[in-house]
Amino acid sequence: MAPSPSRPTGTGPGFFTSLKTTLLALLDPWIFMSLSASYLPTTILSLLRQRRFLALLGGPLLSNRFQSAWFGHFWAWAGPQVRSKAELNVVPLLEGRVTNGQIVSKSEAHAAGVGGVVLEIGPGSGMWVSLFSDAKYLKDQVEEDEDDHAHGHGEGDDHEGLSASWATIASSEQHQHQQQQQQQQQKQTTKKAIGSRQRITQVYGVEPNYGIHPLLQHNITQAGLSQTYTILPFGIEDIERYAPQIQPESLDCIVSILCLCSIPEPQKNIGILYRYLKPGGRWFVYEHVKCCSDMPGGWFMNVYQAFVNLFWPVCLGGCQLRRDTARYLREAGPWTDVDLAQPPNEQWHQTVPHIYGILTK
Repeated sequence: MAPSPSRPTGTGPGFFTSLKTTLLALLDPWIFMSLSASYLPTTILSLLRQRRFLALLGGPLLSNRFQSAWFGHFWAWAGPQVRSKAELNVVPLLEGRVTNGQIVSKSEAHAAGVGGVVLEIGPGSGMWVSLFSDAKYLKDQVEEDEDDHAHGHGEGDDHEGLSASWATIASSEQHQHQQQQQQQQQKQTTKKAIGSRQRITQVYGVEPNYGIHPLLQHNITQAGLSQTYTILPFGIEDIERYAPQIQPESLDCIVSILCLCSIPEPQKNIGILYRYLKPGGRWFVYEHVKCCSDMPGGWFMNVYQAFVNLFWPVCLGGCQLRRDTARYLREAGPWTDVDLAQPPNEQWHQTVPHIYGILTK
């Protein structure tokens, strides 16, 4: 039977659905930038009311102050929208339940979750600070630990009334038994750590944007982290000078969530951060990056992404689409494990692709 003249061969409903999906994906960054542009009038009025005329002089193209104010107004709306989508990926990441770019169960995980002394890069307004709350994310683990303690209490033998010689033997056996119990508990603790959040003792947030600190501090207080979370009001390059409490190889974890796209001199600063991570420390990564040339259509997406990036930084507060962040991280220094990949559900036409995973020093 001859094909219908009204529809070319191979262009069934599936083809048109795929074409529509691809076109919408390619249009998505322009829609996002147009939403940002809609906040320009609000930004201008706000700067006029505050009599910040110098910020107005350079406009959105030349004035960093104008761009920061513009992005601040836009992100107050867009930030919660981004978090609601990204949180589905970020929470399992901080639990150590990510392998090959995919979320896995605790039994399939091979890395411990975030814990100990943590450095958060670019917390901004504090969009993610609540994820460091032990009260919220360690509730089940605390209850489990209490159950373990209750079961283990009172297991010692009562040797009262035994002769001295028998008491000595019994005491020696008890000591050996206690050592075996301690070793077993250590193994269980290590096993529990895999794929689970750990207790956080201190969080440092590197945020050089003073203008956003009041909102960041508000979110820290709301999360109950006033005694745990410290804002570092300077850039990565100034940690050594202004934060003597952070020594090389002193951090248990580094967390970077959608922030390395905006830091200055990314390759240099990622190398600096690597030095502060202790051996065995973990770097939790969820970042958007340049398009991969090895994927189908990679050459087209690289050219298209480069074109979008001519406008993107202006509309999105200096954010860069074309950073090879995965390479910068891998080359920062020797790692014992690098589990970093693009989520497999991201299609070739993703203009803002991501890398996702954990690096262990």
